Amino acid sequence: PLPKATLSDLLNAKSTPTRETVIAFLTACGLDDEAQHLWLAAWERVATAHQPRPGGAVRVRDARPRLLGVHAAIQVADVENELPPYVPRDLDADLRTAVTAAAASGGLVLLVGGSSVGKTRALLEAVRAVLPEWWLLHPADTPAISAHAAAPTPRTVLWLDELQRYLNHPAGLTVGAAHRLITAGTVVVATLWPDEYRMRTTRPNAGQPDPYAEDREVLRLAHIIRVPDEFTAAERRRGEALAGTDRRLRIALDTTDAGFTQVLAAGPALIQRWEATDDCYGQAVITAALDARRVGTQHPANRDFLEAATPAYLTPAQQATAPPDWLEHALAYATTPVHGATGCLTPVPAGMGTIAGWTAADYLHQHARRARRTTLLPDPVWKALVAHHHPDDTTTLADNAQRRGRPDDAITLYRYAAHRGDGAAAVRLADMLVGQGRVGEALGVLREHADAGDPYATNRLADVLAEQGRVDELHERADAGDGLAASRLADVLAEQGRVDELHERADAGDGSAASRLADVLGDQDRLDEALGMLREHADAGDGSVASRLADVLAKQGRVDELRERADAGDGSAAARLADVLAEQGRVDELHERADADDRFAAARLADVLAEQGRVDELRERADAGDGSAAARLADVLAEQGRVDELRERADADADDWYAAYRLADVLAEQGRVDELRERADAGNRYAPSRLADVLAEQGRVDELRERADAGDWYAALGLIGVLAEQGRIEAIRDEMTAGTPGAANTLRDMLRSS
Repeated sequence: PLPKATLSDLLNAKSTPTRETVIAFLTACGLDDEAQHLWLAAWERVATAHQPRPGGAVRVRDARPRLLGVHAAIQVADVENELPPYVPRDLDADLRTAVTAAAASGGLVLLVGGSSVGKTRALLEAVRAVLPEWWLLHPADTPAISAHAAAPTPRTVLWLDELQRYLNHPAGLTVGAAHRLITAGTVVVATLWPDEYRMRTTRPNAGQPDPYAEDREVLRLAHIIRVPDEFTAAERRRGEALAGTDRRLRIALDTTDAGFTQVLAAGPALIQRWEATDDCYGQAVITAALDARRVGTQHPANRDFLEAATPAYLTPAQQATAPPDWLEHALAYATTPVHGATGCLTPVPAGMGTIAGWTAADYLHQHARRARRTTLLPDPVWKALVAHHHPDDTTTLADNAQRRGRPDDAITLYRYAAHRGDGAAAVRLADMLVGQGRVGEALGVLREHADAGDPYATNRLADVLAEQGRVDELHERADAGDGLAASRLADVLAEQGRVDELHERADAGDGSAASRLADVLGDQDRLDEALGMLREHADAGDGSVASRLADVLAKQGRVDELRERADAGDGSAAARLADVLAEQGRVDELHERADADDRFAAARLADVLAEQGRVDELRERADAGDGSAAARLADVLAEQGRVDELRERADADADDWYAAYRLADVLAEQGRVDELRERADAGNRYAPSRLADVLAEQGRVDELRERADAGDWYAALGLIGVLAEQGRIEAIRDEMTAGTPGAANTLRDMLRSS
């Protein structure tokens, strides 16, 4: 019921009412949801009239679908509308609910699905239905997102179709920017291909590079809705009901060899135009652009690349008889719209009247990536890519060249990236050079970047100098303040038995030398001398020496000194004290220290409780926020096969990562592949690894290959492992050609051993 005062204010236009008041009033007047829609739209216009308009924004209701990424539809005679009527999808209710929730307090809604499955159209229809009067901003690139995040405007939809374009930008889309947008109440909506999502949410193995760590954190903020490749029976029935209003819907429904949305977007016709043509020059230029994208280019293929690469796809006779305007002719063929929708290639502007390059249609790219996955790129194409690529694609191309067994091209590309200041590329370049025995050249690259302050190069330089026994340069760099060089120098001096030099460096304040000297003195039964030196350096603030001192004290059972140092704030001493207390069964003291927020004591207490089977106490501590107890509880539940409770804990708390980890283990042990697959595809960070293990154990090469092609690192390693166990060298060679991680190194090792 509405109070009389509220009704009076409403009828006399005293102030703008809330949305809830308007809905209550309209309902009392007998208007149903459909009839209320126009009234609520009017309220929205009034309520937002005073809100600032972001630069370049339009009202959602006025946004043009094609400019937002909705695929052009096939064209037929007597139908002039740009797009056919929207066929409601089964996912619409969940999608609109997610958009509504995001509108209340900010949020990121992400649709994940393949090319031409209707993601963008469904997203647009949802935003139009829920937020027609909000501002819609379609940023050109990632810096534009950051600029808006610095000063976000209220009641704004940020449209990020093809999210990978923003994630792949050199600046990257940071989780900080995403947080600022969501906190400000922005509704961020985006689309992403399944392989892109899986590639960015799958954690690499320990020690492997993790280029998608930031992307993974951004995607964790998203409400994910998956869009299937095919229409369901219910969706087809809705399409049938609308088919009489637009012949394009009838054509799509009657075509049985491709999906409904794919036919509307002319996807199968694009494949036919590429594969079944007598125009050899048009076909070749399309293939060159597709191959460039297949091996990692994100930016459009430019004219210089196409001119240099296309002849590699032509016979000598076709090259010899090519007309002078062969490239213009080929580009005209490639860019001609199919069924009035889109061409195999689309020109990308570099300003008015200027073409920066051409990009291949998404649907065609996905098809070509499957059809040509084991087809070698001709040498001239690689040379053209090296010479004529966008600088932002250099590192990706270098990685692909290395995986595809083209070390010379990879070295050239890594060198380009290193010259532009990419320290990670410099390290990869150096590693390749060391592998080829070009150590001096590798050291030169690392020195240049280390001296410029790059931490990756600094760390790798110290390792290479130690591996090569370059003690004098390690000395020089250590004396100049390079901590890692000092650590590696101490290792080398200890290995070489140069105790006097270790003494000299330790006396000069080198903590790494002191720590390694303590090892030597301990081996010589000079324990008191070693402890005195370690205490001196630890008390001077050297953390690494403090850790070594704690180890020695624990080994000697000096609990009182460990406790004294721990209570004075020495974390290393606290960690080793907890170990000693656990070993001695002093549970009460562990309890006391854990309750006093000693995280090391909490961890060892959890171990003791688990060993003693005190599950209820573990659960109590876990539910109170003790992460160590949560981890050990997950171990116990896994050991007891209590899958339901593990699943409940994993799904109820995103921070209970160990429950999710152990759940994946149990599912793998029990062979529950379907649930593992479901959790992996939903972005669970631990399921992909165990799923790959199970698939490898079962020899399911095809599924491993499919997941590897979608960017699953674990599946790639599992696939190569199975093929190696089976001795299938040619199959591994094919995987190397396809760019599967690990294939090149495995092939090299197998060829050497044979």
